[in-house]
Amino acid sequence: MRRKRAEKFEKFVFRAKLTTLTFAVLGAVLSLGAVAARMSPADDGGGIKLPVLMYHAIMSDPGRSGEYVITPDEFRRDLEYIASQGYETVLLSDVVDYVESGAPLPDKPIMITLDDGYYNNYLYAYPALKESGMRAVISVIGVEADRYTDSPDLNEAYAHCSWDVLREMESSGVIELLSHSYDMHHLDGEVMGIARRSGEELAAYRSRLYADLERMQGRFRAELGHAPEGFAYPFGFSTADSRPVIERLGFLATLGVEGRTFVVTRDLSCLENIPRYNRPSGTSARSILETA
Repeated sequence: MRRKRAEKFEKFVFRAKLTTLTFAVLGAVLSLGAVAARMSPADDGGGIKLPVLMYHAIMSDPGRSGEYVITPDEFRRDLEYIASQGYETVLLSDVVDYVESGAPLPDKPIMITLDDGYYNNYLYAYPALKESGMRAVISVIGVEADRYTDSPDLNEAYAHCSWDVLREMESSGVIELLSHSYDMHHLDGEVMGIARRSGEELAAYRSRLYADLERMQGRFRAELGHAPEGFAYPFGFSTADSRPVIERLGFLATLGVEGRTFVVTRDLSCLENIPRYNRPSGTSARSILETA
């Protein structure tokens, strides 16, 4: 009798332990799911909306403001609004990590980009971003970085960042640097950024493009110890003819200039020609984001 009671008790204890273990495992799974939900915005299959703002020059003289120039006050007000709405800035590398491996993004992601690598970005955007706890992406024109490294000039109206300045910003973790070509940032007659020239043979075009972009990657490796995986199309000009060269050089993502909201998915193709909203003077980030 005692033996039967002992056997019944052991079975009861075993079942109790099994039930406890089951609930523990279920609780852990639910807890992990809750954490993941907090770390990444919901993707209902249609992708994650991620507005990308595009800035260029930031100058203290309001008289110079225009389509591609804003004042430091305008930039700071944009950052204040972005923070007030609960946005969190991400870098292009964060987006690539999400697409490639599912690495989490913030609940409300946004990307701030600055094209051309002007010295005034260092003077005004960089400190404002640091104070706000935000990050941004700067696309660098190689020939200009070399020019202002060899012949330093700190004029905020036209100077570009030297490699020393770019190195400082990147090492801070506040700024991510991308390629904007070595010397193809031109818009003059038949020359339209990296687009193929009229009458140019395809093989000659791709050879010319490869030489320029590879030279820029080489300058990054020489100055910063690595080459970027992102490329910003000069003036937004991109064609099917350029795509094989972009892929051959190992670029994982490219930035365009189309004014619409970027939708991130787990499909690598979404990283090609990422759309951005240009931010001209007089059109605040608030007005852009409210209609994005």
